[in-house]
Amino acid sequence: MAKNREASQFNSLVNVNDTNAQVGIANSVGINTTTPQGNYALYVQGDANITGTINTNGTPVATQGDATALAIALG
Repeated sequence: MAKNREASQFNSLVNVNDTNAQVGIANSVGINTTTPQGNYALYVQGDANITGTINTNGTPVATQGDATALAIALG
């Protein structure tokens, strides 16, 4: 059974700006994990499917289907 949480339990972690509809999350976000590793803002455990462009500091490093650039960017 899922562990349901009250919205008030997340007030210290989530900031919602009603004026511009932006949502901020404190610390890091884990996808498919409850323990994000390292000091990354986003940590994904498992495979990812990305459409569009991957940017580093505003500069495109990979576009859809550009596996070579993605491998170089991610090391």
